[in-house]
Amino acid sequence: MDRISRVVVNIIFFIQILLVFLLFVEDRIKLPAVVQVAGRMHPLMLHIPIGAIILVLMLILLQKHFNPADSRRVITVGLLLSSLSASLAALFGFFLSLQGDYGGDALMRHKISGVVLSWMCYFLVLLQQSSLKRSVFLGLGGISLAALIFAGHTGSILTHGENFLLEPMAGPPAILTAENASVYDYAIAPILEKKCYTCHNEAKAKGKLVMTDIARFKAGGEHGKEWVEGKPEESRIIKSFYLPLKSDEHMPPDGKPQLTPIEIAALKAWVKSGADFTRKLEQFPKDDSLKVMVAALISKAPVEETERIYAFESVSEDVIEKMNTPFVSVSAIYQNSPALQAEFYVRKAFDVKSLEALTVIKNQLVSLSLSKMPVDNKGISAVSGFKNLEVLNLNFTNISGEGLKQLESLKNLKLLSLSGTTVSAKDLGPILKLPNLSELYLWSTKVNESQRDSLTKLYPTMAIALSQFRDESVLTLSRPMLVNEGVIRPDEDVLFKHPMPGVSIRYTLDGSNPDSLNGTVYDKPFHFKETTTVRAIGCKDGWYCSDAVEVICFIKGITPDHVELLTHPDPSYPGEGVQSLTDGRKGVADVLKEPSWLGFRKIPFSVGFSFDAKVPTIKNIVISFARNVGAYSVPPKEIEVWAGNEKDKLRLIRKVEPPQPTGYGPVKVDALSIPLEAVTYKYYKIVATQVPALPKWHSGKGERGWVFIDEMFIYE
Repeated sequence: MDRISRVVVNIIFFIQILLVFLLFVEDRIKLPAVVQVAGRMHPLMLHIPIGAIILVLMLILLQKHFNPADSRRVITVGLLLSSLSASLAALFGFFLSLQGDYGGDALMRHKISGVVLSWMCYFLVLLQQSSLKRSVFLGLGGISLAALIFAGHTGSILTHGENFLLEPMAGPPAILTAENASVYDYAIAPILEKKCYTCHNEAKAKGKLVMTDIARFKAGGEHGKEWVEGKPEESRIIKSFYLPLKSDEHMPPDGKPQLTPIEIAALKAWVKSGADFTRKLEQFPKDDSLKVMVAALISKAPVEETERIYAFESVSEDVIEKMNTPFVSVSAIYQNSPALQAEFYVRKAFDVKSLEALTVIKNQLVSLSLSKMPVDNKGISAVSGFKNLEVLNLNFTNISGEGLKQLESLKNLKLLSLSGTTVSAKDLGPILKLPNLSELYLWSTKVNESQRDSLTKLYPTMAIALSQFRDESVLTLSRPMLVNEGVIRPDEDVLFKHPMPGVSIRYTLDGSNPDSLNGTVYDKPFHFKETTTVRAIGCKDGWYCSDAVEVICFIKGITPDHVELLTHPDPSYPGEGVQSLTDGRKGVADVLKEPSWLGFRKIPFSVGFSFDAKVPTIKNIVISFARNVGAYSVPPKEIEVWAGNEKDKLRLIRKVEPPQPTGYGPVKVDALSIPLEAVTYKYYKIVATQVPALPKWHSGKGERGWVFIDEMFIYE
């Protein structure tokens, strides 16, 4: 023990000398990769001396209650651990400080306090081995504890900003309202505070960009100003949100909370309006896009995502990363989707070779924006090879009628925007014959209204717009929301709402998509007797209608007198047993560990239920399940319903084979409906069998699927 102690003390002494030396030569140090990794372990290492120092001081104060020899050995080990961990934490912190843009004064205070704490712990080890008075030792221990608190406080300034510790005692901050605050202070600054300030403040300014001070924020960082007033597509701060998550230039960095779509839209609208720091909300016109966007942002209305399913293979993240440059953004249209979107920036930097380079992802590319790029008829030839392209934006390009002929191969194209080009009505022939084209934008072209009307008669299913096109000056409404949460009672009003005043909501119940003309107008609440799928959109003059939102209204059914699980769920997903099927509490499809879910994989799901005195006539049974294809949770391969008036003599009355997914889709709680022919039995059994092997397009192809169930609804 003594030999080990001496070795540890010598190591600690060496680190103390090294720390002092590094303080004087830090400007000349270049860290190798291995040392950089050690520096990034500082947040992990710093917690060890905190606990160890406090533990040692407690043991010293209570020493008389323990055996003297044993307590001395324990204190010695504790002091060695405290000193060694404090020394390593200070050393690793020094290495970390050389890797980021931290404020000079705050960082220097933290480094010096860390070195002082390291030396104090080392002196405690030496004093404990000497014969000095206990009071001297305790005094130095108190100083060490004070140094620990000060080092922690200066560290919190680097990560959380000035006055983080005492901020709660400063009293409530001034309440900002639309009347007394600028749009920036009221809506934009809170976004930056939540997502950006931790890395861009006076104490820690990555890229030398400080956002917490308006003057320094306007000045920009090491790359210059962060935005171009009125031009969000050319602004560095906006483009950084769309870079691949693994890119060093993507902001916020991977692992940090990311901006939501509505937060990004608000920042884009703010830059579009001129990035004014003083203009108040009331000074904007009533229907101004930024004003309404701020109202939607403050309402914190959730925005649901409706995602398309694609069956083609995905490409690796490395391939996507290589495609991205400061002038080209390539990304998945949503998480886990193989479908990709690409957008080009900065007209002067455009090179047709970068467009041709996208042929590597020609099968995955479904959306392409070349708006305002100098693309001509020759350069557009590369686009003809993108067979799965659905959206193509050629606004203000140099394409003409000859170039449009090359787009005849795009059989999947649904939306084409040619606004600001020289195309005429006679040039449109080749693309009007595309089988899936449903939206065509021709603002500021040679096509006049009379020609547009003639084309509309020939192609009645195609929307041909002359007066408006999709650019960032016109915003799309957010989707309507279902107010009801969880399972809805049959006598309960089903309520939809939209956060913006004056929005008209239209809905359908047959699975079709509503639009501004089709669908039932939602003018009052309605009731459902059974679980029903509703699709709804919001429309308002001066705005694009929202995308359709699909929601399932789960309606409470009749409750059996007895319910029993006939097979046991996987031990990893036990839920709350049979109660999970009837408690009316809905699960969340991306949190399968939640107690609402019963998970089955190795054996089928099987449940029995029965009725006593009053036996109902059942017309439909609905099973609520998790559709999370990426987590192997897919619909059952088949569902069987058995019934009879004797528990041991049941017969098969219904067998259903639900359709299986053909690609990755949205993660959601879904419903399986099992219609019955008005049967009246006392006993029932439902068996749901898992998919034995996931399909070839799935990352887990060949493996057995999961079935996650959280509720069962029975309807008369």
